[in-house]
Amino acid sequence: MEDKQMNYKLLSIILLALSLSACGNKEQHAEPAAVKADAATVYKNFCISCHGANLQGGEGPNIQKVGERLSEEEIILRIQKGGGGMPPFQVALKDEELKALATWLAGLK
Repeated sequence: MEDKQMNYKLLSIILLALSLSACGNKEQHAEPAAVKADAATVYKNFCISCHGANLQGGEGPNIQKVGERLSEEEIILRIQKGGGGMPPFQVALKDEELKALATWLAGLK
């Protein structure tokens, strides 16, 4: 019986030590504040309904090679301000989403 109590005490001490070690410097284990946006996800959530699953166009124009016509900065402005029938998305998109989407689209040549 005495060995069993000793094992429980030892186990309790080990569990306490493990619990306390997890309480250390939280900054080392914290998730980044802004998770890098995934351009494909942003496209699916905001653009696919007008520009199509393959960027082929529909209600909006074909943007399969938009990077040949517009720079990344021009794409950012078009997404933010809209124009030519496109609504503005300045309020709807976070900065990192906008940047990821524009970078990806600018690379389509």
